[in-house]
Amino acid sequence: MKESKKDIVRFALAAQLIVSLVLGFYNIFLGIGGVVIFVILIMYYTKNTTIDEIKIDKAIDEIYSDLDKINQERMYEMPIAMAIVDNEGIIYWYNQAFGKAFKKEKEGLFKKNIITELDFNLTAAIKADEFTFHYEERDYGVVTNAFSDKIHSFELLHFFDITEQSKQRQLYRKNSPLFCYIVIDNYDDIIEQIPSHKRSAILGKVDLKLNEWAKQLGSVIIEYESDRYLMIFERGKICALQKENFKILDEIREIENDEKVPITLSIGIGISESILGIIESQELSHSALDIALARGGDQAVVRQDEKMSFYGGKSEATEKRTKVKARVKAYGLKELIKESDHVLMMGHQNPDMDCLGSAVGLLGACKSLGKEGKIVIREINYSIKSLFDYLLENEAYQDAFITPKEAESYATKNTLLIILDTQTVNYLEMPSLVDQIPKIVVIDHHRRSGKAINETLLTYTEAYASSTCELVTELLQYFDEKSQLNVIEANALMAGMCMDTKMFTLKTGVRTFEAASYLRRKGADTLISKILLQDDLNTYTAKSDAVKNAKIYFDNIAISTFENNTDYGKVIAAQAADELLNIKGIVASFIILKNEEGLAISARSMGEVNVQVILEKLGGGGHLAIAGAQFPGEKNIETGVELLLTAIKKYKKENGS
Repeated sequence: MKESKKDIVRFALAAQLIVSLVLGFYNIFLGIGGVVIFVILIMYYTKNTTIDEIKIDKAIDEIYSDLDKINQERMYEMPIAMAIVDNEGIIYWYNQAFGKAFKKEKEGLFKKNIITELDFNLTAAIKADEFTFHYEERDYGVVTNAFSDKIHSFELLHFFDITEQSKQRQLYRKNSPLFCYIVIDNYDDIIEQIPSHKRSAILGKVDLKLNEWAKQLGSVIIEYESDRYLMIFERGKICALQKENFKILDEIREIENDEKVPITLSIGIGISESILGIIESQELSHSALDIALARGGDQAVVRQDEKMSFYGGKSEATEKRTKVKARVKAYGLKELIKESDHVLMMGHQNPDMDCLGSAVGLLGACKSLGKEGKIVIREINYSIKSLFDYLLENEAYQDAFITPKEAESYATKNTLLIILDTQTVNYLEMPSLVDQIPKIVVIDHHRRSGKAINETLLTYTEAYASSTCELVTELLQYFDEKSQLNVIEANALMAGMCMDTKMFTLKTGVRTFEAASYLRRKGADTLISKILLQDDLNTYTAKSDAVKNAKIYFDNIAISTFENNTDYGKVIAAQAADELLNIKGIVASFIILKNEEGLAISARSMGEVNVQVILEKLGGGGHLAIAGAQFPGEKNIETGVELLLTAIKKYKKENGS
């Protein structure tokens, strides 16, 4: 309204000036008079306008002053805790809610540092979109607002008490449902080997045990297939299950039968820090079950997002009697090889005879299908030198090996990458190749860990198998081509099997000897395998020294330490661990090697002690009878011994021994 009145006055003055100028054109005196009147009006208007504006500005300042005083009082009295700090955390002002919340008097925190006084992470609070601050059993959601006085920068901190919301959130999480998938591992063996009149009683005992377990947890359990159950319980009860190491595994294993068929379970449970829907939650649990099965069964896997926790796994993986799976996998692998432009085989770092032998076996498969295969290998170590030299005696294999750098030129969208004897990206000869090639196949006999390669077209992992060479041999039997293996390739596969089974004395099953029989029909000779596995005198002497240094712990566990910076140090450690098992009364052996890289542990067992579970506590893994772990950068061998003994003690405590 005020501005519109000013516009009218201005328009009238402009009109008066125009009229005066027009009159001056006809009569100079009238024109001069009109201009004088115009000047007088302008002076009067300007003077009065200035006075009015001064009055108005003064009134506005008074209003703002009153508002500022009211705001300061209201801010001080507001129920939300607030404080003003500089970038260093010095408190320049805070209200009474802040003082009450943090139990300080009005001036108690003035000019104090909020970072040191309240252990408050100011930097994180400023950067984070949502920041929660816990102080003396109360939770606060912190919101920051930056401002400055053109010289200094400040932060206005708002502390919203969200304690009740946090309690409700925790209660919701505690009562949120978890899906627990349960599988009877060897259900087919029970059906095939136990007479029908006894079978129902045994399966009834399993069903009764599971229902009693579910009742104790206050959960719901459903048998959705003859060998599979789904149990749903509250998240808050998972801690008790973990604390007791899923004792249901032991209770089921103790169910006796005249046929001595071991009865074991695999359990998978998924937990997430995020809020998941029903579908996502059950998928997470099902993936945990897949890991438990891939690791050989007789265990529970709790998957918390990407973190894995393993329980049980006390017994060796039972050999599966059906060959349907191998036949299906063989057909799938055959089709993938046919459809690919290039086929690359790659194993773990420092490859051994099993790793290289399985790759050589697949070279024959590629050749029979009209595809050229290449083996990616960084360097020839002592463990595979004899086999490598044996292969190079034949011209057909002189161009079969490429370096990781050369492998990059083969990496296309239609290249097939076959990963052998490992499932872990970090252990590969060239980990980056996994990201460059979309078509990946994994063949391995180790128990799966949480770091396994997940994005694959085909995965064939069987923890019951003696070696990767056994699995590859099994697959090759189901290829239609009859001439996919020559004598050299058959000997390479046999050498790998002989190394991992210690000449068929450890971890062998019916399928192991079936695979060996197939290789014999293809011309493989165990004498050549024996020659390929022979050591030179220096290696044998070093191995003897490692055995001589052994000390006995817990009456039946041998631990030895030695230092060796040669390329074959790890081979010596593995062989020494095998030799220690030949000592009467020793059920498990551990060799701790110190080299330029740090410490490495090789472990072996007769089966009574699960060395895999022990070394998983140290970041390693493997099988029940064969396992390993590494400590890169660790130079103190005594530290390695202490860590190992702590892991063994924990294992024995968990197993009540």
